[in-house]
Amino acid sequence: MKVLFYLCAILPLVFSCNWSSEQPLQSKQILEGYHITAIDFDKAGNAWLGTLDQGLIKYDGENKIVFSEIKEMIRSIKVDSKNQVYIGSNGLVRYDGEKFTHFYSNNGLMPEGHVNAIAIDSQDMVYFSAGSFQNGGLGKLNKDILTFYDPENSPLPAHWVSGVVVNQQDEVWVASQTSVNDTYLTKLNTQGQWEVFSPEQIGFTPYSITNLQVISNGELFGGIDYSLSSSSGTSRPQLFTYNEIKGKEITANRPFNTNFILADGSDRIWCSGMGGYGVYENGQWSWDQDSFQEIGIFTLAEAPNGDIWLGTGDGVRVLSFP
Repeated sequence: MKVLFYLCAILPLVFSCNWSSEQPLQSKQILEGYHITAIDFDKAGNAWLGTLDQGLIKYDGENKIVFSEIKEMIRSIKVDSKNQVYIGSNGLVRYDGEKFTHFYSNNGLMPEGHVNAIAIDSQDMVYFSAGSFQNGGLGKLNKDILTFYDPENSPLPAHWVSGVVVNQQDEVWVASQTSVNDTYLTKLNTQGQWEVFSPEQIGFTPYSITNLQVISNGELFGGIDYSLSSSSGTSRPQLFTYNEIKGKEITANRPFNTNFILADGSDRIWCSGMGGYGVYENGQWSWDQDSFQEIGIFTLAEAPNGDIWLGTGDGVRVLSFP
């Protein structure tokens, strides 16, 4: 059954590489009634989905299991190579297939606050953001050993960490900020060395960074969020890219507030928001801002077969390439 649901990964990649933004995508709706806030997939092809307040869902293409152990909003999900599910909620939670293990702030190593972003490297080292503007930072979980970095004990320049991603070399990129219009990028390499990139080095200051993604050539992309701003317009960039030499802001051809981005297997950048989604590819944008006006899009993920899953306020919209 899972084989039928998740077809061979090679064929969809062939089709997706030939896809044109002018071609309509095939679409289907699943898991209606759930407010989906996070998605990832395990090695068997099962989808793991976080919700606003309806628990954790495991979905195999036909059947779902709902775990009600987590009652708070699930903000991030990542599955490691052993199919252990890491959940960002009120603290970091791990589900190993049998039990839930909670890594809370009461252990004295983590501050109070939500876990907003999770990334896992090739050695199953887990990196995550935790805390708030005034009392937060970057967590690292190595098996069950927890380490927490903040501006007081590391070169991390700001407490609030909004994005964490691991590149092909297992280097960890971190987006942090002290406030809007005061954002930084930081890289932590496998030897534990830090490198901080200031707005002057990047070449501009993103208003507020949503999350980070890395494409196949190692280039870093970040979404720019204006939800804390009272103004909107086409003149403000929705994305930025940075390659450690120079950065570039990317402005769409219409107003759009990016709340999450995804880099798919063909290096397309998907941007989600309350008004739908936009796709940036080779300097061109394509849009669907009509289908999601009532339900919004809160997260994005690429399935093992190349389908794009859009987590909405009413289930998941699955997009397949023609």
